[in-house]
Amino acid sequence: MSIEIGGLFGPSTVWQEKGEEWHDDCVRVKKKRGVMVMCWGMISWNWKGPFWVWEPETEEDKANAIEAIRVYNINCMVEEKQLNDSWKLTKQELKTLRKARVEAKRTGVKIKTTQSWRGKKYKVKALKRGSDPRGVDSWRYITALARSLLWPTCKERIRQNPNFLLMEDNAPAHYSDFTTLERLKAGIPKVDWPPNSPDFNPIEHLWELMKGHERVTSITEMKEVLRQEWEQITVQEVNKEISKLPRVMAKCIEQHGGNKFHG
Repeated sequence: MSIEIGGLFGPSTVWQEKGEEWHDDCVRVKKKRGVMVMCWGMISWNWKGPFWVWEPETEEDKANAIEAIRVYNINCMVEEKQLNDSWKLTKQELKTLRKARVEAKRTGVKIKTTQSWRGKKYKVKALKRGSDPRGVDSWRYITALARSLLWPTCKERIRQNPNFLLMEDNAPAHYSDFTTLERLKAGIPKVDWPPNSPDFNPIEHLWELMKGHERVTSITEMKEVLRQEWEQITVQEVNKEISKLPRVMAKCIEQHGGNKFHG
């Protein structure tokens, strides 16, 4: 989640007649985005996980990233060959994927499988840094959060529940080639995320709870407020949002995949 310093959140309502939605008196004031604070959290049924507030990337961090990515890109082809040679030794997985392709061809139902007919599962592409200085690119996501916090937490959840699946939205840092490769290497299974269905992610509604505080005008204060708000979220609130998923999914199906079912 990203939240603007000094911003006001919550619904803004106006009186309007039919056909007046674009009248000057019925349109919210727009302004340039100010300084943002970005945070990350993790939840599951009967469980509220860790919380993370992103810190600005320092010049030293940037320089280290440039050198590390340079070396990574030099070794791309070598790493790809090593990964695929190792994977091809797991004959059972290769047979399963080939069988899935045959079944998909028979039924006409498209499914995602690796390039098993080429004997390849991993493809290591050259990595570039993101261009938005305010955002989090895949390099920062992996090196600052995933390896140190997210994936160790996922592995702990897998030990408790072998059917565990990671759910992430379609932020570019979550589904880039680099992120996908590193996640596969870490052995973390992930849900295919519906591109236009934010309602399928219960944590989005918890973010709204966290945005319902009084106006905050400094970065330091905002970080502290966000941590306090996360601590105040209860497991009961987490379960409440997750329990809505079957109903939300049923409504989405009724709309043939759309999300115009509110109100």
